[in-house]
Amino acid sequence: MKPNQLHAFVAVVEQMSIRAAARVLGLSQPAVTKIVRELEREVGAPLVERSVKGVRLTEFGKAFAPRARLLLADMQRARDEIAQIRDGATGSVSMAVSASFALTVLPAAFKDFHTRLPAVDVQFSEAVLPWMLARLRDGYLDFAVAHVVPGTLDAQFEAVELFPVQLVVGMRNRHPLRASRSLQDLYAAEWILPGDDHRGRDVVSPIFTPLGLPPPARIIQGQSVTVALGLVGHMDLIGLFVEPLVKLTFKRHGIRRVDVVESLPTLSVCVVRRRGQLPTPAAQHFIECIQRASAAAMGG
Repeated sequence: MKPNQLHAFVAVVEQMSIRAAARVLGLSQPAVTKIVRELEREVGAPLVERSVKGVRLTEFGKAFAPRARLLLADMQRARDEIAQIRDGATGSVSMAVSASFALTVLPAAFKDFHTRLPAVDVQFSEAVLPWMLARLRDGYLDFAVAHVVPGTLDAQFEAVELFPVQLVVGMRNRHPLRASRSLQDLYAAEWILPGDDHRGRDVVSPIFTPLGLPPPARIIQGQSVTVALGLVGHMDLIGLFVEPLVKLTFKRHGIRRVDVVESLPTLSVCVVRRRGQLPTPAAQHFIECIQRASAAAMGG
């Protein structure tokens, strides 16, 4: 299985067109078709079928696509590690962080890292946990720093806890339910939560299950904390946020914290990696900088 075969297949998957994939790769359409056919012979199954709308993945292609991305990412990570060992403080690190971590601990961690290894290229993404896990699974990230509900991570990931953080309820200053002090009173409202598909319900379930209630029926889900802050500040939505955002952003967005009588779950801020993926020297060094900055922020 050759890198050019994987690159060609992934390009076809991402473009869903032989012509577009050829353009991205700087090859002719016949060349891309030939390379993909060679890969199919090697894996022993058809991966791509042509259709009137372009191409579509076979059942085998759909199963192999994430593996192909992961193989390419691991190949690049291996090259980076060899280069870092050979050339010293060079290479690259790709990470995703939560919004609150980006505004609090990350600046000190990055300053420490950049002072020690200024030649290393760093790529940041700001995201919520479901997006991070998908990118970790595909091998695009070296690691992520996320808020994790204890005990909910899939076995394919491993986490190193940095510090705990409390969940809080937020709503706009003039929300009709602003005088409420119980989750029972807020239950029928419309909520906005981070996540995709049904992951938002996973986050809110520990809050309402002790009350004998299922998750609220009306949940809007999204991948952006910034979007959630903007919508909660202007609409009659109720959001769940982590406590550091209260001082950092609530006032600016016209949001108030609602101190409910029920206990809200505590999340763990963790460094999350794909299990079994060894970090490159640069990635490991950044993780250590994050751990030091987190300990300092917590007074440790």
